Amino acid sequence: MSVDTESLADASEYFTECANRVLARRHELGRPLLAGVFQNQDPEYVAHVARAVPLDLVQLHGTEAPEAAQLIPVPVIKVFHVDDSFSVDAASIEKRRCHSLILLDTKVAGTEQQGGQGVGFDWSIARKLADRGIPFLMAGGLTPDNVAQAVAVGRPWGVDVSSGIETDKTKDPAKIHAFVKNAKSTTTTC
Repeated sequence: MSVDTESLADASEYFTECANRVLARRHELGRPLLAGVFQNQDPEYVAHVARAVPLDLVQLHGTEAPEAAQLIPVPVIKVFHVDDSFSVDAASIEKRRCHSLILLDTKVAGTEQQGGQGVGFDWSIARKLADRGIPFLMAGGLTPDNVAQAVAVGRPWGVDVSSGIETDKTKDPAKIHAFVKNAKSTTTTC
């Protein structure tokens, strides 16, 4: 069956299996997984770095085509930048055998830099993926104060945070603790 005609159940099964493999790898290694974050870099360079370090995961956080993930020797988290015009149905989010995990993050208008801007998106957009049974990660404007609500509305498999746990552009241990506590306080099923 070709990628373009896969059923929704197949996409759900594929991404669930990928998520389970990532968890199994973490359990097997007995340590957190090391992810490298890249934005709009040559996939061959990313693959080289993944092998040389070595990395356990790669996050493609730019506008790379999902197919770029096929050149990378470790599981790939592919970001999809979400704004008011974003449609889960129109995105190439569900292309199988490309990326292993999906990350939804805010598309910030007027800047090339995406991520780490502290800007959120409509979490009900993320919920559409959860309703399809597709596990995903969610980022974009998450803070200790809103992560529990974001998890309750979007029902992600995991969350990603950067500037939301900083004070004066430095990671703040108290905010990290509060973020983790609040993120874990909401139970969901993906």
